[in-house]
Amino acid sequence: MITRRRFIRNVSLGAAGSTGFAGYGLAGALDLPGLQHTVLALPQLPSEWDGLTIAQISDVHAGPYMPAERMARVAEMVGNLDPDLVVFTGDQMDRRPSDADRFARGFAGISAPLGVYGILGNHDHYFDPRLSEEALVEAGVTPLINAGRVLRRGSAELALIGLEDFNAGPGRAPDFSLLGRFPNAFRLCLSHQPRTWHDAVAGGAHLTLAGHTHGGQIALTSRNFNVARFQGRYIAGPYRRDDATLYVSRGIGVGAVPLRLGSPPEVDLLVLRRKADADTLAA
Repeated sequence: MITRRRFIRNVSLGAAGSTGFAGYGLAGALDLPGLQHTVLALPQLPSEWDGLTIAQISDVHAGPYMPAERMARVAEMVGNLDPDLVVFTGDQMDRRPSDADRFARGFAGISAPLGVYGILGNHDHYFDPRLSEEALVEAGVTPLINAGRVLRRGSAELALIGLEDFNAGPGRAPDFSLLGRFPNAFRLCLSHQPRTWHDAVAGGAHLTLAGHTHGGQIALTSRNFNVARFQGRYIAGPYRRDDATLYVSRGIGVGAVPLRLGSPPEVDLLVLRRKADADTLAA
């Protein structure tokens, strides 16, 4: 049986056999991310929150392929979008203690009117989750690790709930019961791995933002042939289940393989709209 790691290695080596093909993938991995602008129709959204803009930054993987200078350019890009809220949905660090310093320097000073919040991903746990959390704080990002924050517009509440990573290990499992603590609020859940979406919906999440998949990173024919399918069915973009919505970002970085094919890096600008009878829309 071919393991996921061996499959990625074989595809990477095969791509390297074609100079143009590999060059395209490397450029896509190391260039600045593009902007994915998406309108999400959410029937449960209070009218006071209609039009809320969220910049989602996922899977930064601060490290050799994501230096502080490149992150600073991403932070500037996000600032120019003027979002109401900024969220980091995990894997800010790659796998080294030095990555925490890179991240903190790269995103230092990032801000938004309603705040900047972040959760941890599986890579943030590879060396020390406490150090990863401290890097968020140093950059000005409020960690929401199994924690919630209520935002208010008039009498309408929006609960921003951040979950621990699915693979965090003993004593640090995601606490889906948090979602039940905000019965009167629109519940926006941050969960790094999209595989947790069904548990989040069962807990009461209206909208869940995730990353982790890199959109497959190697996606030769969109969703039909995609490395992310080794990890589940939710790969990239919006998904709807009854009145619950999931949005999966392709993220801005890469892991061990500095290659993206058919899944370019992206910063997501999400616009939340109250539309009771509309499908999820992409702008």
